[in-house]
Amino acid sequence: MTGIRHRVLAMGVVAVVAAGGLVGSGTTVLADGVSVSDGMQTQSDVDAAQGSPGNSSNQGGWADMAGGLTARPYVTAMSVTNGGTTTPILSAHEPAAVAVLPGHLGAVVAPVNLCPAGRPEQAGQCYSTPNRVALTVVYGADGGGNGWDFAAPRAETLTPAVTEDTVIDMTIALNTLGKSLRWSWLNGHLIDWRTEHLGQDNATVRVRFRPATTPSVDWNNAPNNGCTATPIFNCDIAQAQGERLAATLLFSLDDTLDPALTGAVFATRNAIAGFLQPGGTAAAPLLDIQAASTHRTSLGALQKGTIEAFLPAGALLNLYGVLPSDAASFFSTTRTGSVGANDPPTYAPWAASSTRSEGVLVTVDNITFSAPVYKVKSRLPRTATSGKAVGKVTTVRASVATCTRKAPCLATIYKLNRAGVSRQVGARTAVLSNRAVMTTAVALSVASTVLKKSDRYLLVVRNKKTTRPIVSSLGGII
Repeated sequence: MTGIRHRVLAMGVVAVVAAGGLVGSGTTVLADGVSVSDGMQTQSDVDAAQGSPGNSSNQGGWADMAGGLTARPYVTAMSVTNGGTTTPILSAHEPAAVAVLPGHLGAVVAPVNLCPAGRPEQAGQCYSTPNRVALTVVYGADGGGNGWDFAAPRAETLTPAVTEDTVIDMTIALNTLGKSLRWSWLNGHLIDWRTEHLGQDNATVRVRFRPATTPSVDWNNAPNNGCTATPIFNCDIAQAQGERLAATLLFSLDDTLDPALTGAVFATRNAIAGFLQPGGTAAAPLLDIQAASTHRTSLGALQKGTIEAFLPAGALLNLYGVLPSDAASFFSTTRTGSVGANDPPTYAPWAASSTRSEGVLVTVDNITFSAPVYKVKSRLPRTATSGKAVGKVTTVRASVATCTRKAPCLATIYKLNRAGVSRQVGARTAVLSNRAVMTTAVALSVASTVLKKSDRYLLVVRNKKTTRPIVSSLGGII
């Protein structure tokens, strides 16, 4: 493969794809004479490609997957905006290949880690359905084929133009693969992200973003390829050979990861590659976000990048036990791994709208490299809780030391469903019940028809006067 670098690892581990195109030929010659791939297959090529058992790349095309073309994801709508001018690019109601004419824009959707025809599925090698799907915004190149580097000289005549200020608006139908979407990775500046019907065949993703610069690396002479491993390791590339401008989106279909990560997305700028991996414990979950890049740009300046991570309501509720409205105040992000610097992380709550899903956006700017790891965790303490359904009544109990008769608290139960949508089912003011140990027993009762056996819930306890959360806990009804 050219224009893309990845390691194929077992399900449950997040593979990495470098920013740039998918597969193909064609080169862009940089000022120092280094050639960098800017060519890739067209959508027709990817649709028609039929692998073979001896294909050493372990990479099949859509024709190798059960269902073939009719089962693959496809772009249903795409437009670009420059300044105040929006230009429609394409619209589709079925996954038919759309030719990208010279000087025009389009997109290519390709499988990653799909077994070629005749090759049996083998974990860590390839799979009968792809565990990743890569989408690249492309332009039609003179002489045929597609290009993906919008900083290349042959992209200068595009109409409409694509620059770092261009806003790309895309809606993608995940088709039969929508049942197992988890996280996604974007090479770009994330503006909006909205998912609908996840876990179903009609799942869709709408994303609005700007393309991002990424370093060009001469991999034939690079000291190692740990920059694209998972996790990223031993990444030590002193300087880039050039810079490219690309718009690439990678969908991870690794359904062995926590379902709470469904719909999460992270974006990088000025980075070669990135990955996302859950960690920690059930009581103290962590999310590791990592990016790799060269130490310096092609001009010798210190390389500085950005990571943006959107955690949807489902992840906040089901993984961290934090309400979206509280997330911006109760998260922390710490840097580990390679020595370096960055700006303090920021946390912006996103309210649900026609273009956004509900959640929180974590942003870290001015990151120096080579491969830092950012650990995102909640700072909201947890407390032991239990829930039991007896007859027509379900009771949830917990103890919170800071709740007293003089400082009462308000405890609220939220019912959690598989999609991570919360629903308030009961609230009351807690009172002191054990003066000897100065703890408060919180007991909330609701109808068992509302909160029944096997249901999961979130308990949030707040200071009644300030409404500031004190603790939150996840539990299940027995």
